Order: sequence, then C-alpha cells, then structure tokens
Amino acid sequence: MSRAYKIALILKSRNSLPVYADLSRLSDKELDEQVREWVRRMTVNESSVIARMPLRQATLSLN
Repeated sequence: MSRAYKIALILKSRNSLPVYADLSRLSDKELDEQVREWVRRMTVNESSVIARMPLRQATLSLN
C-alpha cells in the first residue's frame, strides 16, 4: 500500500488522529500501525453486525 493511500484511508475513517496529528509527518511505521488498527476496528465492527443479522428461511421465487 502506498503512503498516500494509507493517509487517505485514515482520513476517510472516523479516526480522530487527523485532528491531533499531521499525517504527512508520521513515520511509515506509525502509518502502518494506524492502518492495522483501522482494519482491526472494521473487522470487529463487521463481525458484530453479521452476528446480529436475523437468519431467514430460504424462499423460492417464481419470477
């Protein structure tokens, strides 16, 4: 992943880091950590949404 892409991901996320830090001054290691944390949060959030989804019976459509 390029540095610009990582910064764009962080800016698009609901992360408060851009408010407190200049992302262009972060080291590559710090950017990697932030992106890993963002991916971890997304995984946790999606798994809880999937777990709450109601199971429905299969239906047959005659269209």
